[in-house]
Amino acid sequence: MIKKLLLVIFFTVAVVTAGSYSGVASAAESDSVRLKNNTAQYQKVNSVIQFATLLTVGAVWLSIVVFLRSRKRSFVYVLLFTVFYVYLYKVIDYTLLQYQSLLVLKHFVPDLMLNGIQQGKTINLAPLITLTAADLQTSLLNILLFIPFGVGLPFITDWHKKQVFIAGVLLSVSIELLQLVTGLLGHITFRVADINDVLFNTLGTMAGYLLFISIVRIVRRAYGGTKKLPANPLVQHIIERPQL
Repeated sequence: MIKKLLLVIFFTVAVVTAGSYSGVASAAESDSVRLKNNTAQYQKVNSVIQFATLLTVGAVWLSIVVFLRSRKRSFVYVLLFTVFYVYLYKVIDYTLLQYQSLLVLKHFVPDLMLNGIQQGKTINLAPLITLTAADLQTSLLNILLFIPFGVGLPFITDWHKKQVFIAGVLLSVSIELLQLVTGLLGHITFRVADINDVLFNTLGTMAGYLLFISIVRIVRRAYGGTKKLPANPLVQHIIERPQL
């Protein structure tokens, strides 16, 4: 009698355990399928967004180049503008598109899991006070990021120090505001809108402008000033800069 009872209990436990394992396996398999579908959808939408972005950037560049050529701008000017244009795109891509675009993807892929900075920690308005030793590398990168802006802008415009300074501030503030707005709209962000970023970006802009002045002076001395221009059109363009 006891043996039969033990056999019944053992059989019941075995059936329940098998059912539990089956349920867990089924749930795990379902999660795996959902993850694969989510990844495939993410890759598809991300590819479309990247293609649309590059197409738009390319179309805008082509339109501007056509306009510049219609205004009889030289090949050297168009070349310098193109380099500066690509640089600006890479800045926006690094500071906004690579990360904040995931917030756009979230609307197309609702199950997409994002590990960013939660809302409420997306802004810092205290300059320099909150900086730590770990922030020094980021601050240096912010300076280096905007040095090409201070160098390149005077080569394609007649703007002097004040205008370049204002342009650098406006670009940096615009980037930080877009990071803040996209973070608020998405309730999560990958970038903190930080006043320190604006300060160090502006410092990089002015360092770049000083480098531009140095380049022009070195080239002028090397070619004997502005009286007799060399045949090289790029060198001519540098020597003829009106900022000094």
